Amino acid sequence: MLRRFLFLLGIILFFASQQTEAQNVVFDTVGNAVISADTVVKQQEPAKTVKAKKPHSPKTATIMSACLPGLGQVYNRKWWKVPIVYAGLGGLGYMAYNNYYEYKSYLHAYEFKTGDLPEGVTLNEHESDLANKYAEGQLQTYKESYRRDFEFYCILTAAWYGLNILDACVDGHLYSYDISDDLSLSVDPYLRPMESPVKMPQYAQVGLSFQLNF
Repeated sequence: MLRRFLFLLGIILFFASQQTEAQNVVFDTVGNAVISADTVVKQQEPAKTVKAKKPHSPKTATIMSACLPGLGQVYNRKWWKVPIVYAGLGGLGYMAYNNYYEYKSYLHAYEFKTGDLPEGVTLNEHESDLANKYAEGQLQTYKESYRRDFEFYCILTAAWYGLNILDACVDGHLYSYDISDDLSLSVDPYLRPMESPVKMPQYAQVGLSFQLNF
């Protein structure tokens, strides 16, 4: 009787241990499945989008140089052109101002000589020297010469200002242009055999081939 009882107890314990092991396997399997699902969810999350860089605008460069000379060149990262822009504007502006000053001086000296000097206007030392040094005809000639030079340098100053705008516009368009170092022109001999339209031996075309690589 005792032996049967022990045998039955052993069978019960065996099945109980198998049931516990099966539950552990199921728990581990479910746990792994949850972890795997979290991993998949994380992998499926959209990556953070990188903010696109604003494209370079030739229009912006043109407007900036029109508002302030040299500003478009700075926008195009052509810093070395800024001193050139202002050197040209400064030189031409100075010449325009100098010619205008001389024109006014000779004008006042001429008007003093002819008695047409407006009331309230007095000659300075430089204008008095001109009135004493030159005759009416000479003062008239110099006056017109300085007037023409003044207008000429005004035109050049305006042209330089426009060139500054044009330069900024062109550089803006070429800002993203890829200039390859492989740009070259190769010249090679050209030889192509051709068949004669009649039953004659073959002959060849000989020449030169020009190839431009970009």
